[in-house]
Formats: sequence, structure tokens, C-alpha cells
Amino acid sequence: MKKIKLTDIVFYITFAAVIIIAVFFDRRYLVYALPVLIVSIGIIYFERTKKINLWYVLSLVSMISCDILIYTNFVGYFSAICVLTSMYFILCTIALKKYLLLKKVRKSTFLSAPMLVCSTLIAYLIYSISQLLIDVIKEAIPEVVLCLLSSTCYILVAYLIYKQDMYKDDLKLVIVAFLCIFIVSLLPINQLFYSSKIFTVFVNIAHVLSLYFFMRFLIDTAPDGVITSQQKYI
Repeated sequence: MKKIKLTDIVFYITFAAVIIIAVFFDRRYLVYALPVLIVSIGIIYFERTKKINLWYVLSLVSMISCDILIYTNFVGYFSAICVLTSMYFILCTIALKKYLLLKKVRKSTFLSAPMLVCSTLIAYLIYSISQLLIDVIKEAIPEVVLCLLSSTCYILVAYLIYKQDMYKDDLKLVIVAFLCIFIVSLLPINQLFYSSKIFTVFVNIAHVLSLYFFMRFLIDTAPDGVITSQQKYI
């Protein structure tokens, strides 16, 4: 039986604390709990990775800053939140650069049914959310566009790595991509239009899982650890 490490226990405790705060207390207290939780994820990464990916570490720093601003004053810091979120997606995309083998990417991938369906859904979400936030984003259109472009790029890279079928844990990236779409879609609605504890719980569970699964992918998958399709499903 695999022994649970102290760093895992700290992560589970802080994760539980985030959920408890989201359910029973004012969500502004998440400004204290979420940074601690992200730091615990960073500690797990430092403890278990064989080679530190500096881009990933910087992405955690940007996300800590972003979470602090979100639960301090979402409207007041909206532009800064968009910039920090963009930085997070850009840094994560760069962190995945070594995993993307461009020679393995086929042109037909971009015209495949899943890609077209996902692109349509993302475009629809962007349009719907922009209509809801028009009064908020009209003063921060460049930052919003940057955030949308960087998140789309990140999701595209994650999908292409998955389609390469070269890594055993590449499904984690697809899960993370979908969680990111969920968070970016639901968070503004929860903060501005429909303040619900249920939404706050769902958003933060998705947020933590997206950070955790991405961290696990980087730990468990070496850029040069290419496997065959047969090995992947053993």
C-alpha cells in the first residue's frame, strides 16, 4: 500500500478548508485559503519533480496573485485579473512546449469533428459571456481579448498533445482544459450576476483540480518519455 506523504495531507486539508469556506462562510475568506492551497501544490511539485519547470512555477505565482484579486474586489481589479489570468495560460502553454511535437500534428486534426465541435462551443461561450459582461468589459477590452486568446491557445496546445497519443497521462491535460473552460465561463457569472454558494463551490473545486491535474501531468510525464499506443493502455 502506497504511503501518503505529509505534503499530500497538507493539500487535502487545505482543499477541504477551501470547500468548507465556500459552503459555510463568506467567499472573501478564500483570499487566504486559496494561496495556501496553491503553495501546497507547489511544494508537492518541488518535492517530486526530477527537473523544475520554471515556467510552471511562475504560473503558480501569477495564479496566487489572481486569486487574491478575485476575492478582494473582482470588479475593481477586473483588468488586472484578466492580465494575470492571461499570464497563467501563457506560462502554462510555454511549460508544455517540450511536450508538443509539431511533426506529429496532422492538418486533418484541425478539421476533425471534435475540434470543430469544441471550437463552436468555445466561440458560443465567448459570445454569450461577452454579452453578459459588456458593461464591465468595455473599459478592459484589450485585457479581455488577451485573456481569451491565451486561454484558447492553452486549450489548443493541450488538445494537440492529447491527439499526439504519445504520453500515458495526456488525458489529464484534456480534463484540465475542460475545467478551465468551466471556470472562465462560470466565475464571472458567479461574481457579478448570480452569487451562489453552489457556484462558488463548483468553481473552486474545478479550479483546484485543474491546478492539481496539471501539476501531476508535469510530475508523471517526462518530455522525452514517449510511449507507444500499445504501452499507453497497459
